[in-house]
Amino acid sequence: MQRLNMELFYVPSTAARLAAHPLKLVVICVGLLWVLVSHLGFMPLDTGDEARRALVSLEMILSGDYITPTLHGERYFNKPPLYNWLIVSSYWLFGTYSTFALRFPMLVSLVLLGVVMFRFVRRYVNATVAWSSALMMLTNGRVLLYDSMLGLIEITFALVTYLTMLLVYHYDQKQKYWLLYTTSYGLTAVGFLLKGLPSVLFLGLTLLAWCLYTRRLRLLLHPAHWAGMGLFLLLTGSYYVAYFSQNHISVQDVAGVLFHESAKRTGLYLGWLATVIHLGTFPAEVIYHLMPYSLLLVLLAQRNIGAVLQKNRFIAFNALTFGATILVYWLSPQVYGRYLIDLAPLLFTVLSYLYHSESAGANPRRFWIERSWLVLSGVVAVGIWTAVFYPATRSLPGVVWKTALLSGLLAALVWQMSRRDANQLLLIVGVLIVIRMGFNWLVLPGRAQKRQFYKDTATQAAQATLGHPLYSYKATVGADGATDLSAFHIAAVRREILRKTARKIPGAYYIGDSATLAFERYQTIGHLVLFDRHRASVVLFD
Repeated sequence: MQRLNMELFYVPSTAARLAAHPLKLVVICVGLLWVLVSHLGFMPLDTGDEARRALVSLEMILSGDYITPTLHGERYFNKPPLYNWLIVSSYWLFGTYSTFALRFPMLVSLVLLGVVMFRFVRRYVNATVAWSSALMMLTNGRVLLYDSMLGLIEITFALVTYLTMLLVYHYDQKQKYWLLYTTSYGLTAVGFLLKGLPSVLFLGLTLLAWCLYTRRLRLLLHPAHWAGMGLFLLLTGSYYVAYFSQNHISVQDVAGVLFHESAKRTGLYLGWLATVIHLGTFPAEVIYHLMPYSLLLVLLAQRNIGAVLQKNRFIAFNALTFGATILVYWLSPQVYGRYLIDLAPLLFTVLSYLYHSESAGANPRRFWIERSWLVLSGVVAVGIWTAVFYPATRSLPGVVWKTALLSGLLAALVWQMSRRDANQLLLIVGVLIVIRMGFNWLVLPGRAQKRQFYKDTATQAAQATLGHPLYSYKATVGADGATDLSAFHIAAVRREILRKTARKIPGAYYIGDSATLAFERYQTIGHLVLFDRHRASVVLFD
């Protein structure tokens, strides 16, 4: 009986069937683009890395120096400059330092990532797997509910990394090894100028794993390989020649910071105990961040999975490359969820292929995955009504009708998912788009209010000091990434870099707190609040 029920619940999805519903795909794509763009500029600047990306880019414009990234006027080595150049270009394009301009490069990269995935997967598999894997990439929990709202490097780096890996396969199939190595190393140089050493490690592991799998290690000795490495050195070296000709510091200083940025999250710095714990917890982190599609990982739990993946050479490449490169993060105890975005396109391609091509009939794994999606969607459809009663959301304008609309849309999708002829994967994408719509309406306003508070207090302090030099006294601002938020808003209003100093300059104003101003004599000019509820003052020393 159970087998019969599963057969009734499942209806095979084919390329022809998905292609036969272009209107549904258009609705899905338009809805997805709308929820991504509609609140992109609504949210004020986030604390942490987004504020740092914004501030370093702003300081480039204010100083007129686009070769030397700075933070609070001091040299900043942690990340190469390419992503800052993209943000600067976006600032110029929109003529403003708005959060929309800051996040626009991320949005363009996200759309391009979906397009590139679709084109490659359709070429080497079929349209169904192409659409599904691209939509999974754009709507997984990590991207949809977090990284698609922030102007961070990761999605752009993921686009470059994925394209680098796929061109290795593409030109290997054509046996065009000169193009293979020059394009992959050229893109690796781009990745290096975005994020540093991880791009080099990813390409090295991709080439080694694929050559081992195809038993062609001699391909690594091809003359084109040396040409590719030369191109990488030429592109990255050109920037650093310009950098060192302008900054008289040692190569070791810059290289040391780049190496430390990559190595500080590994067991070399964090120890064996943290590494062992991470080895056990990392799979759970992957499942959590890539929900709900990570449930498809159970499709890998079959006796002949190796043979299944090798049926399609392109899928084998994706699986092999993901398996080789994920070790970089699996062996590093301190890994942020956003790092998984770099390699997620490979994983989603494999999972989409298994879902559509290798789990037909009454496959119990697929049955329970789809049933889990159905139940989870139903829980959200009902649970969303807590917004009407929850203190943080019940006072929002239109909370009742918004909640009713969201719940109704989710209920309709749940009903569709319960039908025997439903396209479950496309419907769960729809569920996630509605969830993001609810996130925009019910969650983001509260976050925006908190962030606006810090923007307003920094803006007021900046306006009160116009016409006077302003500095951060000692490390009041700039001691950690959280204060970059205030520094950005102050610098944007004053159109000058907020620098740190311990010197007392006659006539200059300073931002200090109770710790840095202890035992000092000063006149208070104004007040501001740093993140998180850290009170500070604008002072004039006696």
